[in-house]
Amino acid sequence: MTLAFIACVESGNLENQALLLFRSIRKFAGHYKDAPIYSFQPRRGAPLRKDTLNLFEALEVTHSTEVLNAEFHHYPIGNKVFASARAEELLKEDILVFLDSDSVIVNEPRDLDLPAGTATAVRPVDHKNRGSTGPSDPNDGYWRRLYAICGAPEAPFLETGVSAQKIRSYWNAGLLAVNRSEGLFQRWKDDFLKLMQAGHVPKGQITFMDQLALAATLARVAERIRVLDPRYNYPLPKRPLLKEPYRTAELDSLIHIHYHRWFNKPGFLSLVSPPLNNRSPVYNWLSSWLPFQPTIDDPLRF
Repeated sequence: MTLAFIACVESGNLENQALLLFRSIRKFAGHYKDAPIYSFQPRRGAPLRKDTLNLFEALEVTHSTEVLNAEFHHYPIGNKVFASARAEELLKEDILVFLDSDSVIVNEPRDLDLPAGTATAVRPVDHKNRGSTGPSDPNDGYWRRLYAICGAPEAPFLETGVSAQKIRSYWNAGLLAVNRSEGLFQRWKDDFLKLMQAGHVPKGQITFMDQLALAATLARVAERIRVLDPRYNYPLPKRPLLKEPYRTAELDSLIHIHYHRWFNKPGFLSLVSPPLNNRSPVYNWLSSWLPFQPTIDDPLRF
């Protein structure tokens, strides 16, 4: 089985993030460190810096500027939906792995290498947010209508990754591996478009529509999902809220880390609580690239 990595990038700070992600794959991904990497810039906008493109070439990253997200240009998170669907159309690898640009690989991600019959590998959302705990939940009407609009079955319940709440299946779209033959990325795009065309946006807030659409998509393959363990999509800023052994896990024992915007904060790794081992190879490698510019001075909030 062959595997490829996919990410989105746009001019500005996403260039810093994407470069670190691609460097981390080439350094830490083990058996997969030489896998093809495809970057997509799906919206019209400023071109990437020339030095970024030169580094992409050095890292053997294939970059596309095809405009894929025009109708929902106001929703940059939607880029991942359109880029993933296009990758599924164009690429030949058996397994496609979408990664949010604000994340890094720090160990061999072997659980993303899906066997035949396993449709996808993914983590639950960290918290309930727009999710539903069931029929008595105020959000449940939204979810029942979501399934109806998309023609999807109601999915089983799962436990959220950080708050450990039992909710209707709701998945984190920051890391998603699929068997390309399943056509899940195209189905994700179709479900997203159905929900948007129906105006089925909770309280008019579009923020989580990528993940809400994904919930409908994955409901159809609920019995063939590999639920990744907490070493994947590890929410580093939420470390104090995690259960052991992950609350005190060292970077070197993790596989995929999601840091969100915090690598723009000077000294962020030294501020993480519980503290990280500042002598570990992963810590020192990350520190050598940080902080991203421009920096932020926001206080950490968990």
